[in-house]
Amino acid sequence: MTLPRPRQIALALATALPLFAWAHDTWVLPSATLVTGRNQSVVVDASVSTDLFIAERPLAWGELRVTGPDGKPLPSGERSATALLNSVVIELPAEGTYRISNLSESLMASYQDAEGKPQRFRGTPAEFAQKVPAEAKVLGLVHTLARQQTFVSREKATVPAFAPEGRGLEVLPLDAVNDLSDGDRTRFTLLLNGQPLAGEKLSLVREGNRYRYDRGEQTLSTDAQGQFSVTWAAPGRYWLGVSHGDRPAAAPAPQGGPGAPMAMGGTRDKPLERASLSATFEVLPR
Repeated sequence: MTLPRPRQIALALATALPLFAWAHDTWVLPSATLVTGRNQSVVVDASVSTDLFIAERPLAWGELRVTGPDGKPLPSGERSATALLNSVVIELPAEGTYRISNLSESLMASYQDAEGKPQRFRGTPAEFAQKVPAEAKVLGLVHTLARQQTFVSREKATVPAFAPEGRGLEVLPLDAVNDLSDGDRTRFTLLLNGQPLAGEKLSLVREGNRYRYDRGEQTLSTDAQGQFSVTWAAPGRYWLGVSHGDRPAAAPAPQGGPGAPMAMGGTRDKPLERASLSATFEVLPR
């Protein structure tokens, strides 16, 4: 199959990036952000894709957290999976706004086995403990906390008053985040490990980038209190993303075949720490 030229360029750029680069968007997306009447639940899809909100492969569920309007945790419902995405039913037992977060933890390592041969690892901390011997020489280790967030409301879009979840990156809305219309302005606080993160840049993208030559990315910045605001310029679904932390060293040109160690930095006792966040929102016509 011959790819259209823009696709060829994008694919070439993606394959040229280091293994630790964010080549795809991760997201969780509810079937509706505001439900009314008899509707008392939403279905939340989780996927990874190059074209925003066009599912390509399932995003694995990590620690799925649902917070009710009263700030108390709620269970998630029935789960299902396809070749393109994972889905879960979230029940909304009371009126108000709910927070849905998917938090996952991963490690990427370069190490030498008992014979001195270079090896690579990518997986969870539990898998690392099982598969990488304690005596192995770790050449580089990166620890990542990734969170995907979204918000849904039943009957009315209340101003959330959620407590921070406390690990990694997250956003706390300072205004209602559902029942939005184009032209509305919404304020947020960006947190890292429960504390406001000042001077950080975030990316905001509206759906439909498959049909644009320009991704249409807008850059936002947090102030000294970790706050930032979004003015929703047009109807549609939006993706908000940010990553923060130590950046692995750029890998040099391969000199030992595909098994050669990667230049990453970090040690077994003190890995490089990375955190990422994506959040989704829906804006309707005024």
